[in-house]
Amino acid sequence: MLILAPRGRDAQVIEQVLGKANVRCVVLPDARSLSQELERGAGAAVITEEALSDSDVRVLRRWLDAQPSWADFPFIMLTLPRTSQKGMVRHDLVEALGNVVLLERPINAETLTSAAASALRARDRQYDARIHWLDRENDDKQLRMALMAGNLGSWSLHPVSKALVASDRFKAHFGREANRDFTYEDLLASVHPDDREKQRAAAEATFTRQEDYKIEHRVVWPDGTIHSIQVSGRTVYGDNGRPITISGVSLDVTERRRSEDVLQHRVGEAVAESQRAQAALVQAQKMEAVGQLTGGIAHDFNNLLTAIVGNIDLISRRTDDDRIKTMAGRAKHASDRAAKLTSQLLAFSRSQKLDLRPVNIDALIGGMGDLVSRSIGPTVAVKTALGAAGRLALADANQIELALLNLAINARDAMPTGGTLTIGTTLQTSAQRGQAESFIVITVADTGFGIEPAILSKVFDPFFTTKPVGKGTGLGLSQVHGIAHQSGGSVRIESEVGKGTTIEIWLRESAELEREADAAGAVDVEITSGRGHVLVIDDDPDVRRFVVECLEILGFTVTQADHGKAGLDRLDQDHPDLMIVDFAMPGMNGAQVAAAARERQAGLPIILATGYADTGLVEGAFAQDEILRKPFLINDLSRAVRHALNLT
Repeated sequence: MLILAPRGRDAQVIEQVLGKANVRCVVLPDARSLSQELERGAGAAVITEEALSDSDVRVLRRWLDAQPSWADFPFIMLTLPRTSQKGMVRHDLVEALGNVVLLERPINAETLTSAAASALRARDRQYDARIHWLDRENDDKQLRMALMAGNLGSWSLHPVSKALVASDRFKAHFGREANRDFTYEDLLASVHPDDREKQRAAAEATFTRQEDYKIEHRVVWPDGTIHSIQVSGRTVYGDNGRPITISGVSLDVTERRRSEDVLQHRVGEAVAESQRAQAALVQAQKMEAVGQLTGGIAHDFNNLLTAIVGNIDLISRRTDDDRIKTMAGRAKHASDRAAKLTSQLLAFSRSQKLDLRPVNIDALIGGMGDLVSRSIGPTVAVKTALGAAGRLALADANQIELALLNLAINARDAMPTGGTLTIGTTLQTSAQRGQAESFIVITVADTGFGIEPAILSKVFDPFFTTKPVGKGTGLGLSQVHGIAHQSGGSVRIESEVGKGTTIEIWLRESAELEREADAAGAVDVEITSGRGHVLVIDDDPDVRRFVVECLEILGFTVTQADHGKAGLDRLDQDHPDLMIVDFAMPGMNGAQVAAAARERQAGLPIILATGYADTGLVEGAFAQDEILRKPFLINDLSRAVRHALNLT
């Protein structure tokens, strides 16, 4: 991979990213070096938009125009952001490069690596096409040798009487034996029906307009096979200007035409593959942007829910009015549904790690009835066959719901005129890791058009889809596959064209049969007799106010700050016993604040309050019992604080 990015550290960063993907790179100092390296040969090139002057573009275009017909050198051009003043893409540069993929900066490493791999694969296919092209040229050389050896059919025709004199080789080109007569009428009858008008027009031009006879057409041999021949001839005229005879040669080009057809087909496949790769790249970038937007919205919504749910909890605790308690309970129920929706949004954006817990799969499926029915519409009948007997599987309930919803929507698309979707569960035993294990198997079956056997093994590949561009991302089944395997299970698929598809999700049965029941029956923790000083750092005033009020109710002394630097200043003044810090804040995030705080006050207990965003960074800096997930109630806060301070 050639890299032309002369400004700043762009070239070094690109080389490092592609080097991790085992791509050998050559960093070029200037455009002149690019031309020299192109002459030596390369797979593809990454260039920045500003790296080429107008004169460089002209030199590069001359080289590109001189490429052999099998070649179309691929470029990846890193453009300036469209929002900047210089962010208008140079159309002359795009036109000059021709085979170019545009990536707007800033880009992430995965996008650049994917584009580079696609460009190198396309170049490999071009070299494969060159091999076939050279093979065809070699065929032409052999044909010229055949000409020299007399391996041509010869013929002559009287224009008036249509008397044909044909050599044995000429007869053979029409599938006739040497010892058999072969007339002009036999020749016309041998021409393929679809080519007869073309042959008639060529003959008439020769007879009436004194043009040379030259044509390629198909002929049908007596055994029914179809062959391609080239026939050419020149007319000899008498003194009166009338044609005396037309003589020429013939050549069988059947094999050459077949080779060209194969080559054209393969080149067409290569082009189609390149187009699919570019479409997949665009789709991946779009889905990445949607995922980032979704994750950000869900994180902000969790902050809102923390204040809403927490204050509803406080209202419920501080009133003896049954009517108010009832209304607070309804609001709490609606908030719980909102929190569940937020969790599903985070699962879609891949901002939330699987939270594996014992899950009653039968109850989960039963609770999804309305959601599934609304998602797939009235033309599909939904049936359930739940046979797990209330047993628990180790899974993330939100992710399993997402997987089932993906499968239901796929099933709907496979039954455009209606059908039946059956969601069932069974208990199964399978040998895993050398011993028998119990599994709860979720089965999703449809009566749709099924999947071709040739592509069945590819359906779980990321971005593989049989739907038109823009209609499917190719991520649904790959996401189901990822959820099952992250849960310690697996996915299996069976399909028959015209009869439907069945997908099984195998989840390990949980040994913690009482865990859900214990959690469901937990009573309120004691919320008095707290002691100690707690520092609260959160940029959201509503969340910060709720946490402070709860801690004061719990009996703690509380100080607060609205951003990381202010919190560290308070830390130096107050020397608290515990710090509670939000993760996503302007300036310093929670992980950075926690690291600085531990340098100033070693051994300080810290609780990180987070709305699930940036899970990898969170879990890299904090133990699981140091993380308080938003939204939370006063009981959740009390348990976390008492655990951090070792209070009983």
